[in-house]
Amino acid sequence: MNSEQIYFFTLALLNLVVTLASLQIKDLDEKPISIHFLTLGYFAFSISWFLYVFELNIFFKIMSAILSLMFIWGIVIFSFKRCEIKVPWIYISTGFIIHSLIQSYLTYKENFIAVLHLSALFIPIVFSLISYLFLKLKKDRNFSDKILAYTFLIMSLVLFSRSITIEMSSETFAITTIASQAIWPAFSVAVGLFSFLSFTEEAQKKLKIESITDHLTGILNRRGFIDALKIKTNEAWNNNKKIVLVMFDLDHFKKINDNYGHTAGDIILKKSIYQTKMKLRDCDLFGRYGGEEFAILLYDVNIETAQTIVERMRIGLENMECIYKEKNMNITASFGLAEIKNLNYSENFDEIFTKADSALYEAKNNGRNKIKVSL
Repeated sequence: MNSEQIYFFTLALLNLVVTLASLQIKDLDEKPISIHFLTLGYFAFSISWFLYVFELNIFFKIMSAILSLMFIWGIVIFSFKRCEIKVPWIYISTGFIIHSLIQSYLTYKENFIAVLHLSALFIPIVFSLISYLFLKLKKDRNFSDKILAYTFLIMSLVLFSRSITIEMSSETFAITTIASQAIWPAFSVAVGLFSFLSFTEEAQKKLKIESITDHLTGILNRRGFIDALKIKTNEAWNNNKKIVLVMFDLDHFKKINDNYGHTAGDIILKKSIYQTKMKLRDCDLFGRYGGEEFAILLYDVNIETAQTIVERMRIGLENMECIYKEKNMNITASFGLAEIKNLNYSENFDEIFTKADSALYEAKNNGRNKIKVSL
């Protein structure tokens, strides 16, 4: 095996490793189909390099060329799927067929320079499209998505520049050929690596969100609320804003579960959350503190304004209709309010929660469906 064959064999193994690694990628939303196209593309690319380990006749050269194009166009489909954009199958299929036919003909004619020019025409267009998908259309872009997009843009520039330089002289053609042998391995590894890291970053973000979110209601859980409360409190003090902590729970919620079942209780919780969120702003915080008890941070309001806002919440819950098995389940809620004033609360929020909680229980002890303020 000569040095050239070793080089092709190494590239084949390199792409095979990426192929095997892609099989371990899992999507937390159970949407693994995008990675399948990347896997198939790398597998085809691996075979295309492996064929060059042997002495090829024209048939296998054409086959190798088509397999390499399957890698290119497979990444296109992967990118559309990954960015959750509808795949334009007609255009992609047509582009792949035209690209394959022209490249097969030029390979058959053994016109290597024309093949390079063809690559400089088709591939930069395709890679620019992929970059656009990741930079502009993908929701929740992460750092790896951006690096992946810039990798495609850089490769587009390299291919276009190569097409120009090979026309200058035979020396530049030789240099370009050597450079290509280094660029393609680096490119294929970079695409695989940052594609995988994109999934990893996305999974980490989702796990972080899940760790601070209540699974049933979709609002912050106790841990998430307290963490966000500390940040929001510091922000308020830095901007000289007043903030009010509100604790409330649903009155006689246990009777709902006992009389109608836990499914009915879950429906009441979800509808109560929806009804309450309608009265809140983006700058406020809302979390499930435990069971049927909830916590709210009203931002940039004094205690009087907070009472007005909470009164609308109370009335909204009192008038809320919730039908379960043709029965209307009525619900009310009791509220306790406490204004956060002392800077010491940034280190320990137990006191302010105790004050709001005490006001809440005073409301419950005074007949429920009421609002009490801790002085």
